[in-house]
Amino acid sequence: MKVLVVGAGAIGGTVAVLLKKEGYDIRIKCHIPEIKELIEKEGFYLHGAKGEHHVDFKCYHEVSEFGDEKFDIIIIATKYAHVAASAKLILPYIADGGIIVGMQNGILTEELAEIVGRDKAVGCMIGFGATRNADNDVTMTSLGEYYVGMLDGRKTPMLEKFAEMLSHVVPAQVTMDIKGRQYSKLIINSCINAVAGITGKKLGEILTDNRAKDLFLNIAREGMAVAKAMNIKVPKYGAVLEYRMLALGNNKIYNGICKFVVGMVGKLYGDVKPSTLQSIEAGEKTEIDILNGFFVTNGKKYGVPTPVNTKLVEMIHEIERGERKLTSDNLAEF
Repeated sequence: MKVLVVGAGAIGGTVAVLLKKEGYDIRIKCHIPEIKELIEKEGFYLHGAKGEHHVDFKCYHEVSEFGDEKFDIIIIATKYAHVAASAKLILPYIADGGIIVGMQNGILTEELAEIVGRDKAVGCMIGFGATRNADNDVTMTSLGEYYVGMLDGRKTPMLEKFAEMLSHVVPAQVTMDIKGRQYSKLIINSCINAVAGITGKKLGEILTDNRAKDLFLNIAREGMAVAKAMNIKVPKYGAVLEYRMLALGNNKIYNGICKFVVGMVGKLYGDVKPSTLQSIEAGEKTEIDILNGFFVTNGKKYGVPTPVNTKLVEMIHEIERGERKLTSDNLAEF
C-alpha cells in the first residue's frame, strides 16, 4: 500500500515519520524544492512525545515526478490555503478504491469532497500537537486521538485500513459523524489559538490569567451557539472538555467549574505553542479565518451573534499586518 503525504510540516512530518518507522511505504510531496532536497539529503527528524527518530524519505516536488505511480492513500497535510490546489493536482494519481484525506485544522471535508468526490474524501479530527523546529525537524508536543470519517458516515475497507495505520501515531477510530468530531476539535483549537495568538504566550503561561480563562469560555460559548443553530451535535473532546456544560448557564457556579477545567488544559498542554502563534512569529499568515472565523461566518449565516470571535479575528489580522502588538494587554479589550 503506497501512501503519499502532501506537506511535511508539523502534522504531516510527524505522521510520515511514525508511519515510515512502522514499515509503511510513505512518500512526501513538498511544494518548495529546497525543502524536498533537504529532506532527501538529510532525512527527517522527529522528537518529543513518541521518542527520537530520524528517517529517510523519497520526496517529490512536481507531480510529473510521479510517473505512472498511483497511491492508495493521499494525505493532504498542507495549510488550508493550499488544500484546493493540492487536491486538484494529486487527484489523477489516486488508485482505484483509494482515499484522499484532509488533515488540517478546521472543517474542510465538504470542500475537499467538491474537488475529489464524496467517495474519496476523508476528514480527520487530529488529536495531537506538534511544532516545526526547522524544515526537516519537528517536535511532537502532545498525544491524543484521531477520528476519521466520510461525509455520509460510510465505513469502507480502505477507511478501516487507514484508521488502523494511523493508530501507530495515536489511537484512531472511524466515526460516523466526522463533522461533529471536527467541530469538537474546532472549539478547543479556536480557544487556544486565539488566546495565544493575541498574547504571544504559551498555554501554560496564559491560562493562569483569569481574563484568558473568561475569554476561553466565551469563545466556546459562541461556538456552541453556532453549532446549535447548524444542528451539529458536539461530542466531548478528550477526557475533560464537556462542552454541553457551557449550555447549562452562565453563572458563578458553572463558570467556576468551567474555569477549573480550562486550568487543567493549561497544565496538560503548558508547553504547547499553538499554530496561530507559530505563524505570527514566523511572519506567515495565520489560519484564524477557518478557526474562530468559522463561528463568525456561520454566525452571520444562521443569525447567531459572535462578538467575541469577531473581535478576535480582527485582532489577529491586525497583528498579522503589524498594526497591533503581541501582548497580554490585549485581553483587557474583552
